[in-house]
Amino acid sequence: MHYGVDFADAIGTPIHSVENGTVIDAGPASGFGLWVRVKQDDGTTAVYGHVNDILTHVGQRVNAGDVIATVGNRGNSTGPHLHLEIWDPSDVKIDPAPYLASKGVVLSQQSWGAGE
Repeated sequence: MHYGVDFADAIGTPIHSVENGTVIDAGPASGFGLWVRVKQDDGTTAVYGHVNDILTHVGQRVNAGDVIATVGNRGNSTGPHLHLEIWDPSDVKIDPAPYLASKGVVLSQQSWGAGE
């Protein structure tokens, strides 16, 4: 099962923290190649996977919007992208779409070639 949302983009594109929090992991992770995990102030954890460059360190406080990494293609990946997961305070993976919507970020999927 795929837990998370994938955002395709070019290698090196900045990745911004979703919320204020503290970096709890920044480095190698099985399957992700490299990841950054931020324990957010609301108790959830944001997981940023397949990153190319890590621009933060464990213990660092980050604010929403801070650049923490860049998009990569490391680990089990089929192309450059950010894989974003949200874990609840018990570390259970939750659907990121409603969580992000509650923060004012609405995800949409573009239909390529529709109506052509």
